[in-house]
Amino acid sequence: MKKWIALILLISVVFVSKAAWAGQDPLDLEVKTLYSAPQEYSNEIYSIPIEVKLLDISEDGNWYKVKISFYLGPFGYTYVGWANIPVARILAEREQEREAAEIAALMEETP
Repeated sequence: MKKWIALILLISVVFVSKAAWAGQDPLDLEVKTLYSAPQEYSNEIYSIPIEVKLLDISEDGNWYKVKISFYLGPFGYTYVGWANIPVARILAEREQEREAAEIAALMEETP
């Protein structure tokens, strides 16, 4: 179960786009492949054998509505729920760290 949660979190983070941040509905982004790096031509490391879709993103950018569907023999299972992935908080922290580093560099240059 922990692997599925980690997979969902990774998938959600990878497929957040500008359109998603703008809050355009419906997102309905299908996730089928995981890559080794966040680059267009990186290596494919896993092809997801189930349906995983990013359906919605909360206004604060930290909650992602995900749909997971799969079949086990004749039985189909579909789960729709919200996953907390604090992307907005992490991006804000990175920006603060970058600004702090720039200020520190400017302070070192000043005699």
